[in-house]
Amino acid sequence: MTAGKIRSCRQCFLLLVWFFFGGLGMGTVALADSPAIAVIYPDIREPYRGIFLKIIKGIENKLKKTVKIYPLEKDYDIEAVKYHLRKAQIQGVIVLGSRGLSAAKDLQFMFHVVVGAVLISPNREDLTGISLTPDPAILFQKLLEIDPRIKRITLIYNRDQTEWLIEKAVKAARFYSIEINMFPVENIREAATLYRDILQRLEEGKDAIWLPQDSTIDEQAILPLILKKSWERNLAVFSSNLAHIPRGALFALYPDNERMGQSLAGLALEEIKNNKRSIGIIPLRDLLTAVNTRTADHLGLNLTSRMKQNFDLSFPAR
Repeated sequence: MTAGKIRSCRQCFLLLVWFFFGGLGMGTVALADSPAIAVIYPDIREPYRGIFLKIIKGIENKLKKTVKIYPLEKDYDIEAVKYHLRKAQIQGVIVLGSRGLSAAKDLQFMFHVVVGAVLISPNREDLTGISLTPDPAILFQKLLEIDPRIKRITLIYNRDQTEWLIEKAVKAARFYSIEINMFPVENIREAATLYRDILQRLEEGKDAIWLPQDSTIDEQAILPLILKKSWERNLAVFSSNLAHIPRGALFALYPDNERMGQSLAGLALEEIKNNKRSIGIIPLRDLLTAVNTRTADHLGLNLTSRMKQNFDLSFPAR
């Protein structure tokens, strides 16, 4: 064999070694770093569509690439959805909204599924996702920033819908050295009776009322009662619902949609990387703050210029 042929064979051999041990390995790393992730969200009109698109923007920012998106019509065909996901070789699926949650139940045994942009409690251990319910620890932290006088929180909540947050709320209250009194109820009638009684016994400058995101807060009857009595008695009311702020609640926390998208993408990557089928449902920590400055003035709170600059929304608008 001539020297030229030996060099040629050696080059072929080195090329084969690189392909199998270098090139293939590099390809595997790239695939692991950039898994194929799809986003399923409800096909609905604005302004709600814009919310989902902001979440998707956050997902793509986290993944550093565009994702395949599948808008779900109201009468979607789940088998068609599965077909398109398999055809695109999708590894993980982020589902948004109640329609996405419905689809998740059919997709979770075929793909890594993460749920977001929906009120959901972790009563199903086979789901991974982020509920729209704000984390109590962040709520309490913000409460004390705005009104450091508060020593006690009252929460009236629906046992079935909000029970999962109670342990987290107790831990957060202990951390911030706040007393928390919690009253589980079964229906709106029980909640109304309790509110009428408790609102007469709370103390100005010490007590705060936490309005949860559940069926205990009837927007037509109970909410006006709470806000009227709290205004008359100078009581702080904070909420997990942005819509309560223009009506007179002191402050509320609401979703930062792009950051929430990043967090959802992070959960999806974690599931795929560790080959898990469930991480669990966690409360929302990607939050913005809305404050009613008129209510703050009425309560005699000293909101500094720096605090006001850090609020994401203020009511009434200036």
